[in-house]
Amino acid sequence: MISKLDQLESKLQLLFEDKIMAILPGVTLEDRIIQKLATVLKQNIIEQNENEPVAPNVFTLVVATDAGPKWKEPRVMKALTDVISLAVNDVGLKLDNQPTITITTDNSYKEKEVSVIASHRLETMEETKGMVTGAEKNVESNDTIPENAFLIVEGVKVFPLKDTVVNIGRRLENHLVIDDPRISRNHSQLRAINGRYVLFDLNSTGGSFVNGQRTSQTVLYPGDVISLAGVALIFGQDNPPPRPDLMNTSPMKDPSASERPTATLDKHTSDIKTGKLKQDNSVDSDKEK
Repeated sequence: MISKLDQLESKLQLLFEDKIMAILPGVTLEDRIIQKLATVLKQNIIEQNENEPVAPNVFTLVVATDAGPKWKEPRVMKALTDVISLAVNDVGLKLDNQPTITITTDNSYKEKEVSVIASHRLETMEETKGMVTGAEKNVESNDTIPENAFLIVEGVKVFPLKDTVVNIGRRLENHLVIDDPRISRNHSQLRAINGRYVLFDLNSTGGSFVNGQRTSQTVLYPGDVISLAGVALIFGQDNPPPRPDLMNTSPMKDPSASERPTATLDKHTSDIKTGKLKQDNSVDSDKEK
């Protein structure tokens, strides 16, 4: 098994040459992506059974803003998914689900910079958190829960979104508990509205930011980067609904609530390249709000 894992980078190299370079001529950052992809794949293998190592299946690529459009093209996204699936299979790793890839842009990245984050879609988290079952969902409100939506918390943990209302904060009663002094006890809330999740700030001390812009309420799109008083989360969704229907989904009326372009990180909010969160100097030290 060890010898096969050692071949992972070379497998990725061959597949990139076959599937990616043909549709992205002139791109020169493949080697960096291959190295980083191989690294995060190895680092995030989990042992499901004694002889059944499982590869991560949720990936986020962070690239420069100008490079974003070419990486977000459907044929490139499909090619990336195929490369990961084939390479993982060739070295004897198992995938619990088809890989999902989110492309996020960062306006502080240079043209050829790239970061790769890998995680597992851990369905067992729903059971351990006592989340809503399928039967209970039918009793919920008429709002449609967005399918296959999730949050990547600080680049390492995947939190599936299965409720019409998801409360986030430091208080233990929240659905997603973030034990960080910058986070208010009841910091923010996600609500499912017409098939989209909408983020609401609950008058938090440190504020809620989406793609570097402070907001009181806003529709979330796949790849959006959320900063809750400096704690970074990435919103993702498998097979999201088409963008044209957004004009009917947003309940926002005030100036701070708007339909934004797909994710652009503010360099003063978080640094995904290093995995370290940057301090928000505007955050009040009041922990009990």
